[in-house]
Amino acid sequence: MAGRNGRTVRDLRRGNRTAVLQRLYFDGPLSRFELGPATGLSSGSVSNVVADLIADGLVEEAGSVDSDGGRPRTLLRVAPDSGQMIGVDVGETRVRVELFDLALTELARVERPLTPQGYDVEVITGHIRDGVAEVLTAQGAAPDRLLGVGVGVPGIVEHTPDRGAVVHGQTIGWDAVPLEQLLRSASRLPDAVPYLIDNGAKTLGQAEMWFGAGRGARNAVVVLFGSGVGACLVTPEVEHGRAVEWGHLTVRVRGRRCRCGAPGCLEAYAGAESLLARWREEGGRPPEDTDEETALTAMLAAAYPPEGTAPDPVALAVL
Repeated sequence: MAGRNGRTVRDLRRGNRTAVLQRLYFDGPLSRFELGPATGLSSGSVSNVVADLIADGLVEEAGSVDSDGGRPRTLLRVAPDSGQMIGVDVGETRVRVELFDLALTELARVERPLTPQGYDVEVITGHIRDGVAEVLTAQGAAPDRLLGVGVGVPGIVEHTPDRGAVVHGQTIGWDAVPLEQLLRSASRLPDAVPYLIDNGAKTLGQAEMWFGAGRGARNAVVVLFGSGVGACLVTPEVEHGRAVEWGHLTVRVRGRRCRCGAPGCLEAYAGAESLLARWREEGGRPPEDTDEETALTAMLAAAYPPEGTAPDPVALAVL
């Protein structure tokens, strides 16, 4: 039966369950007493919802804490084994695929290195599809327990009604790539499993706001320094963050040529790829035949060596 606002009893029940699960997931463990103010539900509603969620295996008890003069309060948390998630990071140097339980415990991981020419669309989609299959097989996981696959990618992500997530990535040579369609076309996952695809800096920003340094903040800028430079801006008006092409802000007129083609971008000075190139140009000696992360680690070690060892003046100056 629908109420005056058009919501049915089922809608109300689903909304109450969602509210309790969200608070337990992001802020738990919490007691039933704490869930009331956190969700805006009455104590009776909290008790009913929690009983249902425990019966469904979605919530479990997680110890107890002393209360002020009363009985100890039982703490509740989302049951880690009640579902699984996959995270995919399409980085500058590799594609990483990880399987997690609901406590964000890593259950399996697969990495595929990328060459400088490795941003071929078929290569990337193949790495993602194979990686998803591998982490599920390694853990013996059932795809029907999978809640979703989150994918962070370089570039601007457009969410369209007919093609799903479409990626526009100038620096990686992607022009309106229908990534979601491509992943689904040969996917072994059930159609009901969602792909949640967005800009990598934005996904990092969201993670920091949920679980990291941004918790409790209403305004934040989360900066990503990698091969390139990105940022995520979070404000009350943009609750889930907005990806900012900060790396392509011009910091020097007629400066170094950026890989995007423009002169003087921040990325041309502060990105890892550019730092290593500048170190080499100015007489430094990056290790040969290594990946970018290893070479950058060597540059940092040269610039900031253990106490008693002289720093590499070129590496220090570039940094």
